[in-house]
Amino acid sequence: MTTANGSTNGRPGPVEDDEELGRSVLSGRQRRTAANSGVPLHVFLERAGEREISVDRLTLAPLTEIAANAIRVAAQRSPPRNFYGWAVVEAGQVRAAGYEAHDSPLPDNRYHADIVLPDSAIENADVQRQCAVTLAGMSKWHPAPYGDDV
Repeated sequence: MTTANGSTNGRPGPVEDDEELGRSVLSGRQRRTAANSGVPLHVFLERAGEREISVDRLTLAPLTEIAANAIRVAAQRSPPRNFYGWAVVEAGQVRAAGYEAHDSPLPDNRYHADIVLPDSAIENADVQRQCAVTLAGMSKWHPAPYGDDV
């Protein structure tokens, strides 16, 4: 079955340039920084050797549904974390910066996607850090739909 946006088999389909991609913010310090002076680079900094940054496709479902999933994922971390909101960037901006944006639905999150950094980010922490700086600089803060007390 194909839906109005061209998706099949329950998958939302390819990430479009006008989609908002949200990186979950699970740190109170990062939330405060994002709300007061801009998204900090650490929001987009993955573990060394990683080139895929996990994001949610915020324009495809009600934010309360996507937030409920983010809250569940945060609670499953060790130690458990809180979900405060997202650092949001448009997929077209991601691509214009030289990165990729791919749909990568998960069994428990069909609205999951990845921002994919260049291969050079795998072995070079400086490249990975510069990518995080770029993504943070083009992103905006979007608090959780439940407010800050989640």
